Amino acid sequence: MIPADFYCSQCRIAARLNTDVMQLPTLATPTELSTPRLIMRTWRDTDRDPFAALNADADVMAFFPSTISRAGSDASIDAWQKQFAERGWSNWAVELKATGEFIGFVGLTVPVRALPFTPCVEVGWRLARQAWGHGYATEAAREALRFGFDTLGLAEIVSF
Repeated sequence: MIPADFYCSQCRIAARLNTDVMQLPTLATPTELSTPRLIMRTWRDTDRDPFAALNADADVMAFFPSTISRAGSDASIDAWQKQFAERGWSNWAVELKATGEFIGFVGLTVPVRALPFTPCVEVGWRLARQAWGHGYATEAAREALRFGFDTLGLAEIVSF
């Protein structure tokens, strides 16, 4: 039996089990966010090619079981677009303000797989290799966390 409060050393996070059904906050319209250097927005059809390329990059996907096919990439975008329509938030497409270049995603999602600390809301990201080393993931994740706590009123957000 897992205690109500525990530390997952493999995941390197502290988590609190929530045995109640998770009530997800919803917004009337999809929310777009921005930071000094980034725009976090809903997905466009023009994001599909660069997102598929990102997911096919073995370096980007090094800590995942495998790379993701074009069909899998498109299915992810479709699912996130549906989440934006249903609740107003999900994984945002991220672009550079200076150039408009798509660099990946950062967002808040509810993991669908069974984990010791679910149900929960997770902050996550995946950026194209050329976007690494510039602090973009940190910048966008901080904005996603601010939104999750301040706007959505979430009591807890995890990352693993």
